Amino acid sequence: MDNIVNPITFVFDAWLGLVADPGKQFIFAALLLLLAAHMGWRSSWTQRAVDAVESVTATLAIFLINVLAAPAVWLLSEQLKALYALLGIPSVPGSVWAGLPVWLLSFIAILAQDFANYWNHRAMHLKWLWPVHAIHHSDPVVNGLTTYRIHALETLVMWGSYTIMLTWLGFPADAIGIGALFLTLHNVYVHINVDWGHGPLRMLIASPRFHRWHHADVPEAHGKNLANVFPFFDWMFGTYRVPGPCDVPVGATGIPRNDVVKLTLWPLLEWARMTMPWVEAIRARTVGWPARGTGLAKTMPLDIKAD
Repeated sequence: MDNIVNPITFVFDAWLGLVADPGKQFIFAALLLLLAAHMGWRSSWTQRAVDAVESVTATLAIFLINVLAAPAVWLLSEQLKALYALLGIPSVPGSVWAGLPVWLLSFIAILAQDFANYWNHRAMHLKWLWPVHAIHHSDPVVNGLTTYRIHALETLVMWGSYTIMLTWLGFPADAIGIGALFLTLHNVYVHINVDWGHGPLRMLIASPRFHRWHHADVPEAHGKNLANVFPFFDWMFGTYRVPGPCDVPVGATGIPRNDVVKLTLWPLLEWARMTMPWVEAIRARTVGWPARGTGLAKTMPLDIKAD
């Protein structure tokens, strides 16, 4: 039991440390100020303020739920790592990276992680993983804090993809740390509601305009702009779309907007709904089981002469 309790305590304390960290608090305060400034630049300030407060409150509540779920997610990710280790996949020896400058290793780490992120992001826009990722797209007021509106199960999917796609590379820890810091800050940046397109650099590094089209709630934008940092991945694999400034609604039709309870349960509810036709088909083929909506099934008489 101690082997389980100790990791849970360690991860939970680490998450609490993140929440209490002055640097993180500064980032949250700066994002809130940017959000307030953004609302001041638009008309209907009062309604936008109400919408923004509801959105930010829901996002922070989801973030705190993820803090509480972090130990469970960590334990499950450790099981994924153990299963991966059983495969015996060889890793790149550390000597390959020896002598390379930290800045170059950090760039390679960022490039590799964004490649993994592109494909796990693409997978999360498919039918069975979309209910998990839909929570991120539920925000009707996309802003820097939207970065933290993700379901705990999405964190597990991401960690699992990193284990499968990146573990074998054997990157040095310092390069991974620097890369992770850059990715975190850049992820906040691309969610800020400003129309910056990066001009001639638009294919080299993701801009807020690029990512806002990813959140656009129009059919032609669904499943587009999946890279987090390098848009050329989308160009290479046919998912790039930035027709100009994004002036269409954002969010996801049919997904609860700011209902934290429904958003937390949404993957389970949607998976239950999607599997219901299979359950009904099995019930319909089972003698004596009532079919849904048809009342009691007809009683089948017992034929003692039957073979």
